[in-house]
Amino acid sequence: MMVAVAAVAVACGGNGDGKEDGPEAVVAAFSRAMAEGDWDEAVQLCDTVSMKGYISAYQDAWNYLQKQDSSVMMIASQMLSAASIEVQKVEKEEGARAVFYTIETEGLHKERKAMVSKDEEGAWKVTAITDAD
Repeated sequence: MMVAVAAVAVACGGNGDGKEDGPEAVVAAFSRAMAEGDWDEAVQLCDTVSMKGYISAYQDAWNYLQKQDSSVMMIASQMLSAASIEVQKVEKEEGARAVFYTIETEGLHKERKAMVSKDEEGAWKVTAITDAD
């Protein structure tokens, strides 16, 4: 089961389009969409050019694990849906924001860094997610 959790480990919520939310809320909403397997919502909250591979890799892992044992995926999804996200800090970086955050669920702890920038319409979009430095 921990493989399933690690394969889709993410967290929290937002309004969906990124226009009214700040960088922190968009990162949380994107993470929640990924945790729930809501690929359409995740795509709406990110720069699809830079994040295509990231989403595709999670989607592939999600689908593979779902085929292997759907009960494991159900449990992992419930654990991840209950996860909390805590923003540690936000830094400005060349027209973008670096959002440093921690995801915690069921005793698991992961520090991440998301890069977020505004698109042409003024909506914040996730452009990259990595382990925090």
